[in-house]
Amino acid sequence: MMAMAGGRIDRRALMFGALAVPTLFSASAACAAAIARPKENYHDFESARLPFPMVGGTRVPLANEATRAGKILSASPKASPLAVMRYLECVKALNKDGEAYNGGWKTRWNPVIVAFFEQTSTTPEGDTTSWCAASLNWALAHAGYRGGTASASSGSFRNVPGRTRRPRPGDIVVFGLTDPKGFAAGRGHVGLFLAQRHDAVLVLGGNQKNRFGHHAVCRKWLAKNGEDLKLHSFHAVHALKQQAA
Repeated sequence: MMAMAGGRIDRRALMFGALAVPTLFSASAACAAAIARPKENYHDFESARLPFPMVGGTRVPLANEATRAGKILSASPKASPLAVMRYLECVKALNKDGEAYNGGWKTRWNPVIVAFFEQTSTTPEGDTTSWCAASLNWALAHAGYRGGTASASSGSFRNVPGRTRRPRPGDIVVFGLTDPKGFAAGRGHVGLFLAQRHDAVLVLGGNQKNRFGHHAVCRKWLAKNGEDLKLHSFHAVHALKQQAA
């Protein structure tokens, strides 16, 4: 989706540095005002590569943190997976250490992230288990879509129905590792499509590095043919609405 000005493509809307994308693809003013500002003096995951290797929270969260996480998740809208992800992106709640509930934590595991794995067959090791596919499966299930993969592997989405060359906002976008062994093992990344340009895709999803350096539910431009990740496919999300897993 490209911004149009007088019938022509507004190239300013595709500037990578400024990310001057149309309002539909930018965090809304309300969301921008609500986004948490966690501490910036640590990285919950040490690797710049997405989505692994990682180190993160492995200790049990506090009881009140688990309770608050449950309330956050239960308050999520159910209109669509895109609505769910947008809601999670805008969660502003912080724990007592100033860590956001929509991203990884430093020592204790984030109960929101761990809850995502309820829609998979994987038992996570706190925040250290790659969670992009788990968060997407949770968003699909919460919105009433039956076509989730029940897997924590991003590669499980490579063959879901609805493959398309003309994705719309909210459709699924799948990346695979450029490393052949990693790709064969199903590793990569998955999220929701928002927009694209010739060399990159704007992805809204979980386990993406946000502006604070933490892996969170956020939007991020990912290269179509990057050093570690390569675009694999797009899938129309409506094809998963009634499809049994």
